[in-house]
Amino acid sequence: MRYSPTLVDHFLNPRNAGMMREPDGTGESEYAGCGDLARFFLRVRYGRAVEVRFQTYGCGPTIAAASVASELGRGRTVDDLSRLTSGDVEEALEGLPEDRKHAADVAAGALRAAAHDWLSRRR
Repeated sequence: MRYSPTLVDHFLNPRNAGMMREPDGTGESEYAGCGDLARFFLRVRYGRAVEVRFQTYGCGPTIAAASVASELGRGRTVDDLSRLTSGDVEEALEGLPEDRKHAADVAAGALRAAAHDWLSRRR
């Protein structure tokens, strides 16, 4: 099978999709190779992401990667989110085909950018 059941589920039933009013941090990332884009919004309380939402444009794996990244992010410290890797996202999706690994890069990069945005606002 090309895609894991977890990836298919997150593509068909994305979690936490949509904008957020007055987020505490925002970030985006894109893959120039195909134009895939993800944007994340964070609501932070006491240094932890209590709400993580996203918007994405791209292939099914990118939508699934953003969805799973939003779940990975909720409840974690912003410092921890600033170090999230594409490997973390890919592992949560139970793997990605070689030609779709950019999906994890886009999602992780956008979530890290949102964390960095919040951290820079705090300084």
